[in-house]
Amino acid sequence: MIFLCTTTGQVAGAQDQTGASFTPGQLPDFTFNLTRVLEAPSRYSLVISDSDEHVISSTFSMSQLETLKAVLLEAEKFALNEEGVGTNEPLTTRFQNKNEQGFTVDVEKFRNMSRLFLTLTTDGTNQTAEAGRVNRSTRREVGFFFDLVSRIESMFPKPPPKSHK
Repeated sequence: MIFLCTTTGQVAGAQDQTGASFTPGQLPDFTFNLTRVLEAPSRYSLVISDSDEHVISSTFSMSQLETLKAVLLEAEKFALNEEGVGTNEPLTTRFQNKNEQGFTVDVEKFRNMSRLFLTLTTDGTNQTAEAGRVNRSTRREVGFFFDLVSRIESMFPKPPPKSHK
């Protein structure tokens, strides 16, 4: 369901991405809001904004949110491990669902740092924000990415534990 595409170098168009121009130790101050759309209760609105009033937004069905959750969890798991790490230049791995083109997560890895970029696609327009960073040596996570994962996870019931027979 989720496919990966690894490329070398930085995320394409990183200089145009919200938050991409910040120094390695600095992450833009993003907030997000995920709420039910009043006019269409089966849909949810995701609005991400920064302190400079840049806004990224899209609406999702519950099915799309479940797919987004799967993509976010796979990207987070990859960001925390030592696979696909660039030593001389950053390596970027893309996470997306082949059937859902509304969102993509790019994980850029260089030495002991992982950077996560969330791209939302609405009406053919891509909007990208640096959503989080992980220092893999200390396991320190910063950014709204991890709060978004928790928020979306809380919307879905946990599957019952599998019994070992």
